[in-house]
Amino acid sequence: MQVVEIRGVTTDSDTDCAAATPRRSVLERLLAPIAALCLFSMMALTFATVIARYFLNRPIAGDSEIQSFLLGLIIFSALPLVTLRQRHIAVRAFAVLLKGRALALQHLFVLALTGIGFAFIAYIVFLQGRTLGEEGITTNYLDIPEAPFAYAFSALTAMAALAACGLLIGFLRKSTADAGTDAREPSPE
Repeated sequence: MQVVEIRGVTTDSDTDCAAATPRRSVLERLLAPIAALCLFSMMALTFATVIARYFLNRPIAGDSEIQSFLLGLIIFSALPLVTLRQRHIAVRAFAVLLKGRALALQHLFVLALTGIGFAFIAYIVFLQGRTLGEEGITTNYLDIPEAPFAYAFSALTAMAALAACGLLIGFLRKSTADAGTDAREPSPE
């Protein structure tokens, strides 16, 4: 059996190419199940809340607090994954007008701004977590401390910033390698 890799997709020659799956990074293997588990938990909690409230006349205590933490975990655990795959919502109205070096500069600018923006957001959320911890802020009904969640959200946002920086470094390396290859090619005369 021969293993073949094409653009990050690994397949063996004995199987159909449609069955090939892209390689997943450690970050994806760690965060994707967390986001999926939180999403399933939100769905199950919503279902249980509806049943308990409308059929049993006994609402689940603190369900909205749990839902809000689960929603935050879904969003912030998916953020590094979306960044890594470059799947953010983007308006490409002007990108179609750009070619060559201008398109590369636009991509460089977007990656740099994304990394800086996420790093700034991670810092602000970290400061908020520190304030929540110092003041001992807890949820109203279940008395769950809010600071650990803010720290987790900050760390996940920092992972997104690192993912954007990694993409930026990879883009710069590729651009440098492409420029070096172009410089070595003889000009047609």
